[in-house]
Amino acid sequence: MREILSLLLLAAAVSAESWQKINAGPFEIYATDDIRAAKILLGTLEQLRGQLGDMIGVAEPKPLWPIRIVIAKGQRPTRLTLTTAVHSMLLPEAAMSRNQKRDILSILLKTNAGPLEPSLEDGFLTVLSTIDADRPRVTLGTVPTAERQTPDWVLLNYLITNDLYRGRLRVFLSNLMKGTDKPTALRNAFEKEEAALREEAKAARASFAPVTFAARPIYPEREYRARDIESTEGRLQLAIAQLADPNLRDNARRVCSSQATEPEAQACVAVAYELDNKPDLAALEAEKALTFHRMLYLAAVGQPDRLKHQQHLFTLLQLKPIYPEAALAFASKENDPAKAFKALKDAAPAALRDANYQSQLAKWAQSAGLFPDEAKAWAAAERAAFNPQQKEALRQARLGAQDRRYEAEAQARREAEEARLKDIERVRQESLRRVREAEAKARGQLTPLEPGTKIERWWDGEQPTSTLTATLVRVECLSAGKARFGLATENGKITTFDVDNPSKLILSGAGAETFSFSCGTQKPARRVKAGIKDQRILSLELLR
Repeated sequence: MREILSLLLLAAAVSAESWQKINAGPFEIYATDDIRAAKILLGTLEQLRGQLGDMIGVAEPKPLWPIRIVIAKGQRPTRLTLTTAVHSMLLPEAAMSRNQKRDILSILLKTNAGPLEPSLEDGFLTVLSTIDADRPRVTLGTVPTAERQTPDWVLLNYLITNDLYRGRLRVFLSNLMKGTDKPTALRNAFEKEEAALREEAKAARASFAPVTFAARPIYPEREYRARDIESTEGRLQLAIAQLADPNLRDNARRVCSSQATEPEAQACVAVAYELDNKPDLAALEAEKALTFHRMLYLAAVGQPDRLKHQQHLFTLLQLKPIYPEAALAFASKENDPAKAFKALKDAAPAALRDANYQSQLAKWAQSAGLFPDEAKAWAAAERAAFNPQQKEALRQARLGAQDRRYEAEAQARREAEEARLKDIERVRQESLRRVREAEAKARGQLTPLEPGTKIERWWDGEQPTSTLTATLVRVECLSAGKARFGLATENGKITTFDVDNPSKLILSGAGAETFSFSCGTQKPARRVKAGIKDQRILSLELLR
């Protein structure tokens, strides 16, 4: 109790001091004194971000929310915690431990990198969190405590601190994040087998020592400008950073409540209730500070009314579509699978390392009938899973999605072919109708012949060279308006003949005026006498 009281008294004293703010990239620092040391820390953070980007192949890795560090003498440090609309951390001085740097690296990896095997990621973070910066030069490779010296740390420390291999690390990690197995990724990057590289690393372990090399041309004291801020703003930022400490949270809430007219102070009170696991109270306070995107989320998840829940989240996802937690909350109460899938897909780039998120994306894709997207999501979930049982279950789900995709594509092809054939038949029937209408009109305009007048058959087109009396049993509709007739002779043998254009086929005999063809088996079959030339039917006489 005495310790807490001392901290509160110290916080009150700090709040009365002058405050300054500096920022670069996604980082903000609020400090009460020694702004030069704060600038140097900011330079180290930017070099840390730059080295991470170089090693994973991302030019400017950024977190989902900015990272805000409050430096106040005598304060107890806090873990990096998501607060109002920032990740907040409280430090007593302008220096960070390896674990604090590791927390920042984890936040940057979460939204900028694909999945990595846990043991390999642990080794990577252990090496990179040893970074120190001196203007445009960085130092890496300080040997960690014994429990951190895993086999994967030995390999990563060797690769990162070795000038021969450091530049190729991006290829190795990029391959892994896209799902390539570790041995193959190592060969692709370093042209050596995994066993050989591990032997090299093991042999070099005894001589492991920090290395210094050129990095980004950052000169913190010259480049970063500090600006004075009001003591009330500094007091507020201190209170927000203290929210991560349960022992100081009530006091932090009181400080924030005393500045109730400030939207971020209202957001601070909402976060205090959120961290106390009181979502209903957090929602009430968040409603007062909806200018902060994350407050829309808190107002939604603590809201019992479904309509308001979805309205807040819909607005939030319009403003900040890459917000995985909000997308999951929106999908959980959405009745339209297509809308839920879209929200999840838009936010998916920030959740490539989350197998459960990708599984939800796959399930909504299946509900929406988007089978190619479902297969991709199951594959992403499989890459992000490292538990053997979970990975196998996700593999089976992916194979099932592929089967559904192939069946859907086959069904689409069948429907397209049916539509094409129907269209051909429609065109053919329309052509026949017009021909018959023209014939009927022409016949109506003819002068009747005198009784007993002999009618001579006349045709100046292509003439048949043979005839065949048979039964028309089948018509196959072909492309380009052609057809193929199947004629069955007395012995039951079916012979096929092509018809260039059924609508222009010369028809005669009983019922020729009303006779029409349909694609497929003829019901009933019709006896005909076909005029044939070169395996083509030129005329057809209908027999009784």
